[in-house]
Amino acid sequence: MEHEQLEFDVVFVGGGPANLAGAIHLKQLARKAGRELEVCLIEKAEAIGAHSLSGAVLDLRALAELIPDYAVRGCPLEETDLRDGVFYLTPAKQFRLPYLPPAMHNTGCAVISLSKFCAWLGTVAEELGVNIFPGFAGVEALYDASGRRVRGVRTGDKGIGKDGKPKSNHEPGVDLLAQVTVLGEGPKGSLIREIGKKLGIFSGKMPQVYETAVKEVIELPADSPFWNSPFTVIHTFGYPLGLDTKGGGFLYRMKEGRVSLGLVVGLDYEDPMLEPYREFLRFKHHPLIAGLIRGGKVLQQGAKTLAAGGWYTMPQLAADGALFVGDSASMLNVQRLKGIHT
Repeated sequence: MEHEQLEFDVVFVGGGPANLAGAIHLKQLARKAGRELEVCLIEKAEAIGAHSLSGAVLDLRALAELIPDYAVRGCPLEETDLRDGVFYLTPAKQFRLPYLPPAMHNTGCAVISLSKFCAWLGTVAEELGVNIFPGFAGVEALYDASGRRVRGVRTGDKGIGKDGKPKSNHEPGVDLLAQVTVLGEGPKGSLIREIGKKLGIFSGKMPQVYETAVKEVIELPADSPFWNSPFTVIHTFGYPLGLDTKGGGFLYRMKEGRVSLGLVVGLDYEDPMLEPYREFLRFKHHPLIAGLIRGGKVLQQGAKTLAAGGWYTMPQLAADGALFVGDSASMLNVQRLKGIHT
């Protein structure tokens, strides 16, 4: 089957914050140097941000470096008045830590909706001339004749039936060729695993450690106790997870009377009866959390995987013709509970 070929200078695979920021910065550098680069970004979702899910508290330092006038340009920040509270939970009580470790301080940060934030970054990238193609997933890495240099990616076929056979509207995928292919597929990307096996970018590294985060966006009534809480950013550890299971919960204030509530569970647990969503429901019923969200209405719900292995699981960040960024490169700072700005 023949595949149409499109040539670019750089192709970004994945529409998350790492790739969007990378595409923006590349176009900024090219403009400063007086060069014209053809940059393409593909995203499997039907719109940029549609598959993006996070808590999330964003460290604004990197954003200020990338887009100094982000506030003027309408960056969708949910909450900037961050007052931290960290609690240890038992089944019936909570104990607030009197001292916060430096890594838990969120001064200079903001609560965001990652979906809205990525959509906004997408508009900034397009204004700079980045070609963004939503609805296209990279399904296969392409190599040169030597088989050792990445030359681009092939997108998935369109018009495939449930039986796996082409339908009448079938369109073969497109070969996107580039001098450099940047992979930011998230923590379980198929292309980086394929390239890893072929080019050995994970050689000598520790196995990746994964966590699952379950999250809800809840609309609270105007008389909710949470609006009178001294804390706008709450983190918890302990209940409902046992001492042998790592993880913790969070509750963040957002705009329009909404909050972001979630629980993160390490996937290296040994209890076969543990189920992350069930633990999330137990977390919601803890007296501290239940009291703060009483009367709320769930607007959105979702879950995602986190790559939490850190430095020792980080792959080789470049191969011939390819770069690896974001969760694909294990850049989550677990101690700070942050990865968007990295």
